[in-house]
Amino acid sequence: MRNLLLWLHLTSMAVFAGATVTMLVLAATAGPVSTLSFAAVRQAISIGAEAVATPALLVMIVSGMLLVVARPTLIDARWVWAKATLGVLVAMLVLLVAQPATRRATAYAVQQASGSVFLSDSTAGVDAGDPLEASLKVETIGLWITVGLLLAAAGFAVWRPRLGRQEPD
Repeated sequence: MRNLLLWLHLTSMAVFAGATVTMLVLAATAGPVSTLSFAAVRQAISIGAEAVATPALLVMIVSGMLLVVARPTLIDARWVWAKATLGVLVAMLVLLVAQPATRRATAYAVQQASGSVFLSDSTAGVDAGDPLEASLKVETIGLWITVGLLLAAAGFAVWRPRLGRQEPD
């Protein structure tokens, strides 16, 4: 059972990291050549976020928790709790910052492609300047921080530092 959980955890982490990097690459390469193609790329990014990244993130978090429960010796390891904290930060960042920004950017791109005027979104804190650019900036920063946190969590899993705890004699 532990091997299945470990495989599930590592696979979901790889899928989530791959989807995140793919969204970053698509966002970086999607120039506003035409508003219709830009809107199509934005919709592809949103679909990737909703259909691939979010489920993989949830499987990654749940399988990580189940791995700790399956191996009680890990409960006292500080690196496990540091990694779990990073996982929770990744989930919060993605679900509360990056995904809403992705949804807003896609909505603004579709509005722009249809020739509509941008609707004000004062509840999202995107009032100043171009709301599409502001949403794209928040999305990009959120995704880069997510990649950094994922790399740090992978580093904890490989390195397994003691984090201040003395080795028993």
